[in-house]
Amino acid sequence: MNLTSISPFGCTSSAPVCLFAYYCTDVRLPPHTRHLLSQIASCGFTLHIAASGLSDTAAQSLQNDLAQGTHPIAATVHPRPNTGLDFGAWQFLLAKKCNGDANEILFANDSIFGPLLPLRPIVDRMREQHLQVWGMVRSEAVVTHLQSWFLCMTRDALDHPAIQRIFNQPFNDMTKDEIVLHGELGLGLAIKAAGLTAGAAWSNARGLARLLALNPMHTDWRTVLRSGNAPFIKTELLRDNPSGIASTHLWRQEIPDSAFFNPDWIAAYLASTPPRTLSRRAGLRARLVQALASEDRRHALTALLLGR
Repeated sequence: MNLTSISPFGCTSSAPVCLFAYYCTDVRLPPHTRHLLSQIASCGFTLHIAASGLSDTAAQSLQNDLAQGTHPIAATVHPRPNTGLDFGAWQFLLAKKCNGDANEILFANDSIFGPLLPLRPIVDRMREQHLQVWGMVRSEAVVTHLQSWFLCMTRDALDHPAIQRIFNQPFNDMTKDEIVLHGELGLGLAIKAAGLTAGAAWSNARGLARLLALNPMHTDWRTVLRSGNAPFIKTELLRDNPSGIASTHLWRQEIPDSAFFNPDWIAAYLASTPPRTLSRRAGLRARLVQALASEDRRHALTALLLGR
């Protein structure tokens, strides 16, 4: 890979660009996030990282840390206030014109463990479809949409007025629920209204999933992972498990290649990061419904009945 240096906090680029939303008070990246960035870079993306909550000095230290080590990563780190979550971070990078004149723009964030398998074959396969918008996972929850933690657009798609309206909203003044509604779900509606061609590396258009507003990265996490099409696990699932998915304790045995992705990275993160969800976990009835609706229902029901 060509690691031509990028001037600090510069934004002009004609290569495919990844706008990455990152939040951590530590100037050293967790190893699982460094792995993700390295895999994204291996697909030819120029990396711009919105470091929410970091000072200018800390952001520069983070950028220097990325450039060091056995596998250096060329990236530009942009400090910003910790507001607006991922959509606020992407909006910030777009306002700085970090997408440059790139014709391929990837929106990604640090809310996942993975990829657990090489990313390049998946990206190459999706690029071959010449879609205007594609994501790693499609969800049927509430409205059909592409989950925003890994979402790629062409320049024409990003410049479409319907998409621009989404990114021009006041995300920094919104709650998390409002950002999900107006950002992620709003993008799903905007893509459809604009008539853009769209697809996902993994999808399952079950009517039940929409009816019950199920998140496949929770309810069907093992099915999604085992497909090989979207080899990721959401950090929220293992850290908080807000939906009370009974099979999350099996995560270590689902790592397909420990030489490629070290499961100890997940263990270290979970040991050092307390749960962020303040609300109560889903009750038994809700967990039973989710287990019955899961693609992995046999194992989900077994784990639930065993009280795990």
